Amino acid sequence: MILLSMVFCLTANNCCVSSDSNAISKGLKTMEKEIPLPYHRDLVKSVEKYKKEELPELFLNCEGFLEEALKSRDFPTELKYLPVSLSWMQPDYQNGDRCGVWALPTLVGLRYGLVIDGQNDERYSIEASTRAALDYLSDLHDKYNDWWHVILAYANSPVALQHALSKREDTLKLWDFYVEDLVPNSEIICDFIACMYVYREHQPLANPRPISEISPVVKQTIPDDTTIKTSTQPEEPVITVQEEPQPKEETPKPTEKIIKYKVKKGDTLTRIAKQHHVTVSNLMEWNHLESDLIRDGQILIIKK
Repeated sequence: MILLSMVFCLTANNCCVSSDSNAISKGLKTMEKEIPLPYHRDLVKSVEKYKKEELPELFLNCEGFLEEALKSRDFPTELKYLPVSLSWMQPDYQNGDRCGVWALPTLVGLRYGLVIDGQNDERYSIEASTRAALDYLSDLHDKYNDWWHVILAYANSPVALQHALSKREDTLKLWDFYVEDLVPNSEIICDFIACMYVYREHQPLANPRPISEISPVVKQTIPDDTTIKTSTQPEEPVITVQEEPQPKEETPKPTEKIIKYKVKKGDTLTRIAKQHHVTVSNLMEWNHLESDLIRDGQILIIKK
């Protein structure tokens, strides 16, 4: 009798999981638009996780703004869930070098014109960070022409994505990145799809606050002893980070400068590297470049 009960329970649980799997699989097929939404069994636990959470109030207030910003670029409106899956739309989100609702790394923020200094960090501004994030997504889409490659490169880095792509001679399917753990943040696949699935029919706010009333979070992200200097050219701000004062008998640590360099006609990585006394490999690493090809007007980050 006990054995029969155990068998019945296991069967019931399997039926429940199977039912959830079928519902998710069918739901994804009806939702799929510009971004493919293939099913994987691990989506069941991700969907259950998000079902326990209400959408953040900040997202609901910003949803209209995000949709308009995406439509103005002819981007899929489904991408409005990307900041939710990256940072849970927390205004003060910080994880390592990534900050703000769009989880932008420091060098990416600088490259796309955000102010990041000892007093202000525009990665915490909804309007400024959205503009920079969409600029970055646009450049990534020009490069890959595949929205999932764009999302994976954004959530990790173009270098990490290229490293994953180079591991296999055959074409990688989306869930290969997750199953084989080919990129550091492979969970973005589960999180993004689960967010879209769970919240696809949520009720928007009747009277959302205007985006202008949602004050950006100003947060000091560089140590107190950091000094900020700006070069004579507006497009090339220089950030100088000074280490703590050392005893006189010790050799002071060198300062580090981050320069934004705008590529001019005729520039090459070799010429720029020689001009700034760095190596081509340095430039490629700092700017997530996979080749030495650069274009006029491109912004390069240079560390000195």
